[in-house]
Amino acid sequence: MAKRVFLHVGTPKTGTTYLQSVLWANKAVLRDQGLLLPLRSVSEHFHLSNIGRRASIALATMPANAHSAWKRMLDEVGDWNGDALISHELFSLTSAERAVWCLESLGTVADEVHTIVTGRDLARQVPAEWQQTIKHGRTHRLREFYDLLRADDPTVAFGRAQDLVSIMHNWSQGLPPGRAHIVTVPPLGAPRDLLWNRFATLVGIDPGSVDQSVNRPNESLGRVEIETLRRTNVYAPRDIKSPRRQFLTRQVLAEGILANRAGAQRFAPPADEHPWVVERGTAMVDTLRSQPYDVVGDLDELLPPSEPVTGLNPDDAAEGEVAQVAVETIATLLFRSQVSQNRILANQVAELTAQLEARSVRIHGLERQLRKAWGAYERERDLALWKHAGRRVRDGARRIRRRGNGPG
Repeated sequence: MAKRVFLHVGTPKTGTTYLQSVLWANKAVLRDQGLLLPLRSVSEHFHLSNIGRRASIALATMPANAHSAWKRMLDEVGDWNGDALISHELFSLTSAERAVWCLESLGTVADEVHTIVTGRDLARQVPAEWQQTIKHGRTHRLREFYDLLRADDPTVAFGRAQDLVSIMHNWSQGLPPGRAHIVTVPPLGAPRDLLWNRFATLVGIDPGSVDQSVNRPNESLGRVEIETLRRTNVYAPRDIKSPRRQFLTRQVLAEGILANRAGAQRFAPPADEHPWVVERGTAMVDTLRSQPYDVVGDLDELLPPSEPVTGLNPDDAAEGEVAQVAVETIATLLFRSQVSQNRILANQVAELTAQLEARSVRIHGLERQLRKAWGAYERERDLALWKHAGRRVRDGARRIRRRGNGPG
């Protein structure tokens, strides 16, 4: 039975991709320090989140063996005598009822259950979440996204995924004081590894013992690039199923091409939306201060800055700017596969050439050995022993023939 199990429930866009990539790349190091990452990959923790929150659509698209992930996780954690950690940001979408089910289930395999929520100020979260929705195929403009948030539109998951008050309430049910933790994401300009240091220290890991160079960033898009992607979503076929659509939109187009464009400009939300963000973010922090949660960092870091970030709104991207990015993207899509194929073929040709050269060397070696053997044979034929043996054979043959020609 585990001593402690930590359930990191998000929220999205709070460095979760960074944290998870460092964790999984250093799984063996963490294990040596007594922290188990159950199962085999972050994908399986995604399956755990689907099971935990009973997400019917996501469950329907999971492979058959993924449906046993929760039981396999419990078995593995139950057999471990140290601490364990589960991490996926979609746990943040779990209802209060299902959160209780998760906590009670984990309590059967560990002496203590702890929950971790990573949080970031709303001024950064709102545009980051909007960009994420566009990567997943949505078509609303940035200003329209703010309108949906103010109206608490149920088609937008932002409220469930980013309302730290509700999330902390759901994931602290039944836990003793001090076992529900908030880790605040440091402000811009803070040391890059500060978030990792806070998280690692909380779960009992030496922050400096791991290799952080392997982290996989969740790339942001530039102002014109995100508007190009949004417009592409408008014309995307609606009959493509969600997993396939998200793969094409996010992995192939957004992160595979648009995120890699040189000279992309960072975008900023409309300045006139900032007062609402400050009001809502401040109210959220005030409520959190009144609760007995363990804070790693500083709740002040969750307060939106008093002044908005300056910059250009992607909604205002000019037609010519979008056209330029679109044409370059089309060219990349058309010819990237050809270039990649040519590179693969060139590597195959080089490999075959090396194999032929190696075989040619072996053949020349065999030829030399055969020539040596044949020369030795020829030399042996000139020895007296060979001549004497040959004479005896010939004499014997003559005697046989003579006997054969005698009287019958």
